[in-house]
Order: sequence, then structure tokens, then C-alpha cells
Amino acid sequence: MKILIAEYAVATGLPGTYQVEGRAMLSILATSFLRLGHEVIYPTAGPKMEFGRPIFTKDENDFGEVLAGTDADAGLVIAPDERLPQFLELLEGSTANLGCSPEVARICADKLESTLKLEEAGVPVVKVIDPSNSGMGPYVLKPRFGCGSDRIDLVQELPESRNDDRIATRYHEGEHLSVSLVCSGDRVLSLTINKQQVLAKSGFQYEGGQVPYRSPREEEILKVAKMAAEVLGLRGYVGIDLVVGDLPRVVDVNPRPTTSIVGITKVMEEELADLILRAKFSSLPEKVTVEGEWRFMKDELGSG
Repeated sequence: MKILIAEYAVATGLPGTYQVEGRAMLSILATSFLRLGHEVIYPTAGPKMEFGRPIFTKDENDFGEVLAGTDADAGLVIAPDERLPQFLELLEGSTANLGCSPEVARICADKLESTLKLEEAGVPVVKVIDPSNSGMGPYVLKPRFGCGSDRIDLVQELPESRNDDRIATRYHEGEHLSVSLVCSGDRVLSLTINKQQVLAKSGFQYEGGQVPYRSPREEEILKVAKMAAEVLGLRGYVGIDLVVGDLPRVVDVNPRPTTSIVGITKVMEEELADLILRAKFSSLPEKVTVEGEWRFMKDELGSG
């Protein structure tokens, strides 16, 4: 098969850690598909990489044109959450989508809508707070739309009105973890629980991770993550961010490959690309085999 892997930061030339993380994820996914004997094509605004066949692009418009006009047999898109739905629509107009549907991606991009949807279904979440009836802090302010750790603040008091797009949630003490899953129409396959290295001062900054993280609360954590995936109808590789304190509580849902695949491919026996394809075209295995442990820091991803 010919597989299109479209990573937004690489294709549009975003600077800094966006580019570093994007290149790392693109490299891992491309080499996994290549090991299975598939052909890989990818848009890039920079130089050719050591894998696959490049399609040279300059900006977001070019990125969209590649998705809408691809002759690939299937495609995978990694893009900022708020832009992901429109790109998935373009992809589905030309080939098979190996990830979440545009509608599911739209719900996940809206942190308020997705949190309320999960809460209504009985999934433990970090509760969204009404500033006019907030009670005692601390609270977390975070953008309603978007991804990453930008513009996230830990505050003791909430103003009754704000002039930005951020929502307020209750702050919960606990471990910052994520769960990596591959989802098909009828199964949710857990890959690993991951420890997130988070620098918490006035806000939260993701610094790196440990894959896997062996928790005595594994069964409880996986149950909550799988519930979230089923409620939202996630497909393909996804990541669920949680804070684990009194309960495992869902913080964010990432309807796309995440940086944790850097470690997963080091410790998992199965090919990640094979699982992604099986989730779309056949059936998933009952479980995966994970051995060892891998730690990484975000600022080291580009060094090898």
C-alpha cells in the first residue's frame, strides 16, 4: 500500500519544539510502515529525510492540497487539534482515513464540549468550573481549543469574566499520566501507560516522558481511558491525558498520534503501523507485548 503521513509542523515549517516533535513522530511512523513493506509519502517544507518520498510544501494551503489530492491508499494526519477536523475532511475526500473521523476530532478539539460529554457518560474528568460560582481554588485556566501546554495557568482565584477563550477546571493533585490506545470500531487496545514529565510552576509545561509507567492502579487507569475512547468514538492511535489522584481523571483527549510513540516503539514488540492498519482494515490483537522502559526529554528528540 501507499501510505500518506501528513505531519503539520514538518509540512508547514513550524519552528522550535513543534518541528522537533513533528519530525520525531513522522520518522517513527514512516519507518514502521516501511518495515512492513509499504510505500510512504509525506509533505515537508524542509529538506528530504532519510525515509519515504517527500512532497514539498510551503504552507497550510499546500498541506490541504496534498490531503485533498493524494493518490495514496490510506493516510494519517497529525495536526493541531483545532485544525485537525478540516484536514481530516480533506483526506477522507481522497483516501481511507487511518485516524479519527472529522466529527470526533472536532469534539476532542473543544475541551469544554468533550469534557462535558465524558462527564455526562460517567467518565471521571477534571470538572469545568463556573467562575460565578467557583468556591475555593486552586484552578487551572486552559484554552478551550488547541493542544500543548501554552497559556495554561494555575491560579487561586477566578475573575467573574475573562476576555480570552480559556476555560477553568478544578485543580487536582496527582500524577500526570497518559494512556496510549489503538481503537477500532469494536475494540480498544491499550498499548502503554506513560508518565508525563511536567514542570509545574504558575502553569504546566510538558518536558518529556517515561514509557511505560508501571502503576499499581493500572487496571483503574486503563478502565477510565477505555471508557473515554468508547464514549467519544475514537479511532486509530489516540492518547488520553489523565491526572491520577483520588481517581484517574481525564484531562485531555488527543485524537491523533502523540509524542509517546517515541518510547512505545522502543519497548513494544508489535509494529505500531501494523496495529494502525489492523484497526482500520481487519482486527486488533487481544494485547501487545511490552518489555523494558524508555525515557526521553522533549528537547532531546532532535539529537538522534
